[in-house]
Amino acid sequence: MIAKKRPIDDLMQSVDAYEAATGNRIFYEYIIIKGMTDTAEIAHQLGKLLQVRNAHVNLIPYNENPAMPDLITSEFDTILAFKKIVETYGVTVTVRDTLGRNVKGACGQLGYEKLMKERIEEMQE
Repeated sequence: MIAKKRPIDDLMQSVDAYEAATGNRIFYEYIIIKGMTDTAEIAHQLGKLLQVRNAHVNLIPYNENPAMPDLITSEFDTILAFKKIVETYGVTVTVRDTLGRNVKGACGQLGYEKLMKERIEEMQE
């Protein structure tokens, strides 16, 4: 896990140094997974972590993939509740739209489809 190799405090020091050197707002991409990354407790932690920073959070609903059946998309109401909590800390938050999900062409889905097609073709040879 990345947190064991690079603790969050060390990571945020690097991000802060970059922001100080460039003056750029930092965009954080946060994937929302049902029951794992969508809890109110985590929303408060994220808000507290970013409240003193020039931050913008993009909440990305997880795109389900048959290769990872235990990971499920959060309900939209849960995502909005998460967003509202983070915003109470003065952090700008956007919920990203999921394009291509209905044809399995969204982020995280394309690779699986290609891999499965290749495996089927190999088995048919």
